Amino acid sequence: MKKNYIIRKLLCLLLLFLLCSIHAQAAREKQIFDQSGLMNDREISAITEKANELREKYQMNFVILTTDDAGGKTAMEYADDFYMDQGFYDNDEKGGATFLIDMDNRELWIGTAGDMRYFLTDERIEQVIDAGYSFLRDREYYDCFEQLLEQTRIFLEKGIPSNQYTYDTETGEIVRYRSIRPIEALIALIAALAAGGIACALVVGKYRLKWGTYKYPFREKSKLTLTGKEDRFMNQVVTTRHIPRNPPPGSGGGGRSSTHTSGGGGNFGGGGRKF
Repeated sequence: MKKNYIIRKLLCLLLLFLLCSIHAQAAREKQIFDQSGLMNDREISAITEKANELREKYQMNFVILTTDDAGGKTAMEYADDFYMDQGFYDNDEKGGATFLIDMDNRELWIGTAGDMRYFLTDERIEQVIDAGYSFLRDREYYDCFEQLLEQTRIFLEKGIPSNQYTYDTETGEIVRYRSIRPIEALIALIAALAAGGIACALVVGKYRLKWGTYKYPFREKSKLTLTGKEDRFMNQVVTTRHIPRNPPPGSGGGGRSSTHTSGGGGNFGGGGRKF
């Protein structure tokens, strides 16, 4: 009798654990927030599937958001605050984007965070908006979101532009993105091997050394002096400088991602268009 009671209790605890896990997973996968009711259930289901597929592939958030009451905030402020309040800013993903149709301010806004700021530059955001804007004007909201996601996927596949940099609109600070590409690493390796080979050949030729017959007394003639230590980061190197709030001519271009700090302290990029 007591044994059956213990088994039932364990089964109840296991069921409770499974229910909590399912609920947590469902909460994590929720990226669609149609507060204005612009899409029907079928459309919400379809766009949810597409957004979740993109998150699984790129490890980023793809938040679909609509509102008809921004609470006195601009579209940018509403998107940034919502992204942070819902826990997307620090949920262990690499970054993400908020695709907002703001019926209150009558604006389509795309906010970017984390690595997404590097992929979606100012110019690319305009192209993403172009992809969905005509559907928005025709009130085909599902098609609008679908095109926004698809164009974003295209840019993610293309990768970060080679001339990408972030421009802080509040401080004027520029941070340039630099990474070593595989072809660049290969060229550097070949150059290093060639330089080393030439140096060895010159030494051998100068002293007319014969392999196996001459031994250099390295213990008696060698000397080691450690004067410093230098660490080299081989993936990304950035340089920063301050420029005026209005960038000088020629400082713009397809690689710029304008950023700002939200009221909640997060760093976001983004862009929008009225409708």
